[in-house]
Amino acid sequence: MKFAKNMGMSLARMSIVVVFIITAVYNVVVFTIPFNRVGGFWTGYGFSMFALALMAAVCFYAFDREGLRSKVYGVSLLSVVWCYLIVQLIFGLLEMILYFVPFQFGIALNAILLGACLIGLITVNAGKEEVERIDEKIKEKVFYIKTLQTDVESLAGRAQDDLKKPLKDLVETIRYSDPMNSPQLAAIENKIEVKTAVLAEAVDSSDGDAVKALCNEMQQLFAERNRKCKILK
Repeated sequence: MKFAKNMGMSLARMSIVVVFIITAVYNVVVFTIPFNRVGGFWTGYGFSMFALALMAAVCFYAFDREGLRSKVYGVSLLSVVWCYLIVQLIFGLLEMILYFVPFQFGIALNAILLGACLIGLITVNAGKEEVERIDEKIKEKVFYIKTLQTDVESLAGRAQDDLKKPLKDLVETIRYSDPMNSPQLAAIENKIEVKTAVLAEAVDSSDGDAVKALCNEMQQLFAERNRKCKILK
């Protein structure tokens, strides 16, 4: 996670630096060349500056999230806004050169380009947020499975030698269980948690028959849970 965060910050900083360089060069070019500064010039210039500002804003937004997948979607957001920026800068220069074309046409064309860019950003961001939501659910469920696995491993560590095998088998079953998250699994997961608590009491009291029976019951519960996971997918 730290690597993903550092990668995101590095890309954001690099993009911001590039935006500042482009802004500086663009301003030097447009104010050094003796363009006719009429409506077309200011239309192209205004939309171009807005495109650069939008680029800077997206850079900060795209990578201010945790998770590698979020960073991947951040790159997709940058791809959309980079395409818009390049096209807008070109069109802005053309509007300055073709100053005799009514500037209203330039406003309409630039507005269409901006609208297409915003739609692209909204679409990509919607997918990004859905991935983040799914990632959070997966993390919660993986945490549930890992915690349960750790609890049973602890029981296996302090159990009598003749009871270690069924407990270790149960640990393996838990380790390879489907980490899927769904409200439909709540009932069976509650049963598993109850059985785990009872199993801990049986191990502490060295009740071998109860430990073996409970391990078998939990194996069946996990098998049922995995079958439900397949059905729900």
